[in-house]
Amino acid sequence: MSLRSSLLVLLVVLAVVLAGCSCSQFGTTQTAEGETNGEELTVTVTRIVDGDTVEFEYRNGTQETVRLLGVDTPEVHTANDPEEFEGVPNDDSGAGCLRNWGHKASEFARSVLADERVTISLDPNESPRDRYDRLLVYIRDDGKSFNHQLVKQGYARVYDSDFVRNERFYSAESAAQRGKIGLWKCRDGSGGSRTTKNSDGATGLSVPKFTPTRRATTTRI
Repeated sequence: MSLRSSLLVLLVVLAVVLAGCSCSQFGTTQTAEGETNGEELTVTVTRIVDGDTVEFEYRNGTQETVRLLGVDTPEVHTANDPEEFEGVPNDDSGAGCLRNWGHKASEFARSVLADERVTISLDPNESPRDRYDRLLVYIRDDGKSFNHQLVKQGYARVYDSDFVRNERFYSAESAAQRGKIGLWKCRDGSGGSRTTKNSDGATGLSVPKFTPTRRATTTRI
């Protein structure tokens, strides 16, 4: 093989490696919640886009945008459709309340994930990427599923699809609805308080504390 051909092969291989998630790097982990998460990879969160979308960096420096599996937080960059959130009034008050909780979800994500090393995993029932080419993942931080915490604490609804953990997520959503937790306060108009802004433009929100547990041991297979 000529030097030119060798360099061409090397460039092709490098491009494949840097193109996205290298699934061969994933391993299997037993979480603190007793779940086995299938294929996993450790990454560093570099930016919170909103409550259910973040950016991270692989160990090789490659950047990636991910969408959290199974959850949908209210929009902060576009208009909300209250009909997507069961029981929320389909009017300006409902949309405004959801927007408020969208900002709170973003702040919650920032308080938990910003600059953290977390574990991401795929779902065997879902495509690895959505139509916007974002990687679809679960995020686990210190042994807890962040996706599930969003639903449990009322920052997100369950996004209806065939993901493996949907029954557990729907159970958490039902409990949050019954308890009028988080965005579900918008159903009766009690959750629409406005967010305030500090002098630097950041929102001043009261965000419940996310209590981590000791990280589980990772076993490679």
